[in-house]
Amino acid sequence: MGKRPEDLPLDDQPLRRTEPVDVRDTEWYQFAQAIHELLGSGEFDWASDTLGGIAASVEQYHTVTPGQRRAVENVQAARGRSDGWRRRYEGWRRR
Repeated sequence: MGKRPEDLPLDDQPLRRTEPVDVRDTEWYQFAQAIHELLGSGEFDWASDTLGGIAASVEQYHTVTPGQRRAVENVQAARGRSDGWRRRYEGWRRR
């Protein structure tokens, strides 16, 4: 036995939160744009696969994870090293 239509709450409220009209104000969009700016600068070509993958995931799922934030911060920190050491897959080596 089910409910009658009169027993159902049939108001005009949406079932879930709707997307904002302007996505440029959302956190995920701004994060993805920041990644695209990093890629466009030409200084992070060595990490283009990583940054591009993160941007694609953020744009697809409309969310940013703490791990994605840390990864982008790590890439930025690795570029800013000025002590002559560079990160390689095998470990750190001197230039």
